[in-house]
Amino acid sequence: MPRLVLATAICALVLKLYLAWTTIGTNDVLAYWYFLQEYRGSGLVLLYERDSEFNHPPFVIHWLMALRWIHLTTGAPPWFCLRLPPILADFGSFLVVARLLGPRLALPSFRLGLFLVAAAPVSVMVSGFHGNNDSVMMFFVLLSILLLERSSPAWLAGIAMGMAVNMKIVPLVFWPAFLLWLPGWRKRAEYFVAAVVVVVAASSPAIFEAPELLAQKVLGYKSSYGLWGISRLLASAPTLSRAFESWGRLVLAGALVALAAWMNLGRSKPSLPRQIGVLALAFLTLTPGFGVQYLAWLVPWMAWVGGGAAIAWTVATTFFLVLVYTFWCQGVNFEAGDPNWLHASFWSQGLPWSFANANTMGEWRGPIVPVEIAAWLATVGAFASALRAAALERARG
Repeated sequence: MPRLVLATAICALVLKLYLAWTTIGTNDVLAYWYFLQEYRGSGLVLLYERDSEFNHPPFVIHWLMALRWIHLTTGAPPWFCLRLPPILADFGSFLVVARLLGPRLALPSFRLGLFLVAAAPVSVMVSGFHGNNDSVMMFFVLLSILLLERSSPAWLAGIAMGMAVNMKIVPLVFWPAFLLWLPGWRKRAEYFVAAVVVVVAASSPAIFEAPELLAQKVLGYKSSYGLWGISRLLASAPTLSRAFESWGRLVLAGALVALAAWMNLGRSKPSLPRQIGVLALAFLTLTPGFGVQYLAWLVPWMAWVGGGAAIAWTVATTFFLVLVYTFWCQGVNFEAGDPNWLHASFWSQGLPWSFANANTMGEWRGPIVPVEIAAWLATVGAFASALRAAALERARG
């Protein structure tokens, strides 16, 4: 591994730790601790019934209990304890990506891609400031891929995938690609049985007490509509927008299954990391729902996108997130067009972030929207680049 790249990853790690120690983060940080308080008072099933915002897999409560124990044992601030696992997961993901690239790091394009993963301003902001489990989820997805590519037992890789789903249900969209990529039904059964067992065990007893409620709250969760990509562009066409809001998830699911089939149903298959990168980028290209923390899902796959597309994505999404978090952190008169939060004099006073109160400030708007659209277009460009590379791998065999 190039020393400069490793040094960059360590610097990013230190910066994230500093952010996590000195800031509170977003509403998500407070929401997690509020969920934990509700759970300790009423239990998990009642938490799902009473709190409309709790839509996480049941394991997340056990996860929060462990983080609470760390907080009480060490005395570290609770907002730091919540963000410590994502920060460490980012560094773990960087090491896994380096292992997956292996000898290809001799090529400049892959070295550049790994550098972008190491620096990853998006990861710095999402893991170090935002406060959510997206980076932990993606670490387990990458670990599952690494175990499969290193010919480890399929059940061991399945356990890693099960842990990814325990953090968030998003990795389910990758399952068709894993199913079709794995050789033979024995390995497939070994992999998915292990994954399902881990999810069921970690979701007990709630999954047996109220399975319909869990399916409704977790599998039925819909992210915020109209904030990203196609849903943003359809804002001026109400009829089409309503149709996309209603049916967009089915369109997305169909597209992801079709992509997985196209990449695997032939004489040769692209590598598994390439495939999952294509699907992750397709998700953020076509999704009707969106949260800014979702951008962290794409960071590891920039190592395979590489080149100008990866640089453009990194620059555009970095600029977008800086504006969004700054907007949420400031009580500026945004509607009146107050530009002070964009001026150099504002930033010269030091880091202007402490608590990003999205509930108070509401959805980003005004001059941030064109930057958001640029970030989505950069995602579309990275998806096109990844898809082209997958087609070339498929053709070469």
